[in-house]
Amino acid sequence: MRHVPEAVYDAQLGLGCMQGTRVQVLSNIEAWIKDPKAPQIFWLTGHAGSGKSAIGHTVCSCASKDPDIILGGSFFCSRSAGSAAQRDVRCIIPTLAQLLARQSPEFSVALAAELERDPDVLHKQITAQVEMIIQRPLLALKDSDKHVVFVIDALDECGNELTSNGTLDDPNSHRIVSAMIEALVALSRSPIRLPVKFLVTSRPETHIRDTPISDVEFSKVLLLHTVDKSQVTEDIRLYISTKLSSTTKLRNLFTNDDIEGLTHLCDGLFIVATTALQYTFSDGVDHALLRYKALLTGTRDGLSNGAVAPLDRIYAHILSDASRATKHQANALQAVQQVLGSLLSARMSLSVSALADLMDIPKDSLRPRLSHLHAVVHIPEGDEEPGLRTIHASFGDYLLERADDKYRIKRSVGEIALANGCLQVMSKGLHFNVSRCRSSYEANRPRAPDSVSLALEYACLQWIYHISRLQTLLSQESDISSKLRQRLSAMMNRSPIASALSKLNRMIGDIFRPRFLFWLEVMSVLEQVRRAAAMLIFASVTVRSLFRFMRR
Repeated sequence: MRHVPEAVYDAQLGLGCMQGTRVQVLSNIEAWIKDPKAPQIFWLTGHAGSGKSAIGHTVCSCASKDPDIILGGSFFCSRSAGSAAQRDVRCIIPTLAQLLARQSPEFSVALAAELERDPDVLHKQITAQVEMIIQRPLLALKDSDKHVVFVIDALDECGNELTSNGTLDDPNSHRIVSAMIEALVALSRSPIRLPVKFLVTSRPETHIRDTPISDVEFSKVLLLHTVDKSQVTEDIRLYISTKLSSTTKLRNLFTNDDIEGLTHLCDGLFIVATTALQYTFSDGVDHALLRYKALLTGTRDGLSNGAVAPLDRIYAHILSDASRATKHQANALQAVQQVLGSLLSARMSLSVSALADLMDIPKDSLRPRLSHLHAVVHIPEGDEEPGLRTIHASFGDYLLERADDKYRIKRSVGEIALANGCLQVMSKGLHFNVSRCRSSYEANRPRAPDSVSLALEYACLQWIYHISRLQTLLSQESDISSKLRQRLSAMMNRSPIASALSKLNRMIGDIFRPRFLFWLEVMSVLEQVRRAAAMLIFASVTVRSLFRFMRR
């Protein structure tokens, strides 16, 4: 089953709501869970940064400790986690089913029976999955006096699916999300009422809002942006005050005016408070006041006229500070942008060492570039420890969409860096007997050898997808149609993406093809032979179409 352990609530970076905040919202959710007559779906929706994930995390934490509630399972979707599975809607239902099976023997037996009856259910449409691995096994608990609750957080962040020809297919992911919601609503309307509740959080995106989840007949709906703003402001004030007065030294540094200044700047968004305080203390307590004052008194010089949202202002300040801190380096801001672009394009969770290898820079040079981004990037303590990622999806949205030209990152920046990096890492890392087997007659070791580093694993698993993504971006950039094909050559000559693709084509011939068998050996060690076959088919389609594309 597509179980995704990194999507479970207690594997998340963020913490839940601070004690004393969000009291009314949490009370409403608890009452809903324990009310047997309440709708079986609760849709918690609000804008980015309004605190949905923190609320979802707190609900999970409280439910896991409540003797009257069974936390059936949780799935925290994320576009910034670096794990493709964490944004794959097809992984949600299997993960929830497996988590509940670990807690309930009755559900486990019933689930096993369903899987034995139809072993191919996991390859079926998501509507069938909801019915066969959630609804039917739950019949074994129909007489239970405990409430089972599932939490699905940030459902709007599911997407970025690749089609067989290498194009991004967010619309298809959106259709699957809509189908899953409709299946959950159908479950809640079944003749036999099951003791189960689904808490779903998301932004009010169209493909979610237009499903029955927004109908109060089928769901309990709470729009966070309609909650009494004075109540939210008071919660934010309490959060800031607690953080800025946790020690005697801090109480002597910060005044009530400082607290009120940041509270006003937040304008009802918790993410502004958490990001601002993370930035404030990212360089130690001794520099905290100086950093805090810079946030509150900073002007908008150099910022886009459209970057008026408080969160954008904080993000712009952090980027400006990071580029100033490395001003002794040539093209400091460009270097920071290339690192961030690569992080946003990464398809797996990377370590500092792995990203440094893929970007072909020393890890002792990469860590300083990242050190001034602690407020917006999670940086593992050890260089070999995976988990390098942006903390909140809104930071990626800002960099790719809302920032002005000075800070905005083109989507192609990270894709080009990682596509080049994958081929270069394979060039250095793929060689005869890369798996270090004593004999070709012996089975592979249960774990990949040290010779297969995380960077090499990433390169072998992901190289073709970055090239495919660049091809998609080039098509979008040039907006090719039958009427424009005669002008294609001139357009491509002006495109850095086309230039990068031309270079990558040569690298495939020079680097990948001569090392093809060594690549297969690594894929075998990683137990990804089936994926290797699929990648080869995918690559043949992509590269051939790329050759045709380049010749036209």
